[in-house]
Amino acid sequence: MKGGSLKVKEIKAFLDASYQEDAPTEVLGYTLDKQLSGLYGKVYVNESIKKVVIAHRGTVENIDWANNATYAMSSTAYKLTPRYRSAKKMVDAALKRYKGYTFESCGHSQGGLLTHLLGTKAKNSIGLNPAYKNETLAQNETIIRSSGDVVSALSVPTKFTNSLLYPGWTKKHMITIKAKTSNPIEEHKIDILNRLDPEKKIGNAKPRKLRGYVVSETFHGGCVCQDKKK
Repeated sequence: MKGGSLKVKEIKAFLDASYQEDAPTEVLGYTLDKQLSGLYGKVYVNESIKKVVIAHRGTVENIDWANNATYAMSSTAYKLTPRYRSAKKMVDAALKRYKGYTFESCGHSQGGLLTHLLGTKAKNSIGLNPAYKNETLAQNETIIRSSGDVVSALSVPTKFTNSLLYPGWTKKHMITIKAKTSNPIEEHKIDILNRLDPEKKIGNAKPRKLRGYVVSETFHGGCVCQDKKK
């Protein structure tokens, strides 16, 4: 799957649509797949360029707060929640139906966690103020966050680790938007994207691995960690 990126205005439009039960059938040239889309996420398809965008919404209902609590206790247990299973079913079905298409994945808040977990086959996995604990960022992953957002704060040390493993990581894969308020709720909203150039392209930045090293993933205490081996 060559190429691939999303403009800021596209990311915002898809994330806004992800929160709408009666989502728009057309978004910037993409058509909603009503059969695959659901309450927690939307699948948009552009047949002319063979591209699919999967957008995961954040926390809304009380059950979502329960899912958040489960994630806080155990990343493994979170994968047993209805929210994760619903998202995985949607992603798996889209990958099967649109085989050969370029996939882009984006998500806000808890949706950012889902795009991190389920966007492994996407060209780009883009999380806006994503819920993070100790996850290891994938090479196709970009995080956009407000400096005043508390939900995504733990992604910052991860950014530092990845900047050591992959030279150039911090510039392309972690976009920090300067906070304009001291209100963490306001700084967590999708609207922070309005502070970026709407035509700015996000994604398709490929970090370089350290020469002479192989990066392998291992599990320690329920968290994915990276080991450097010569």
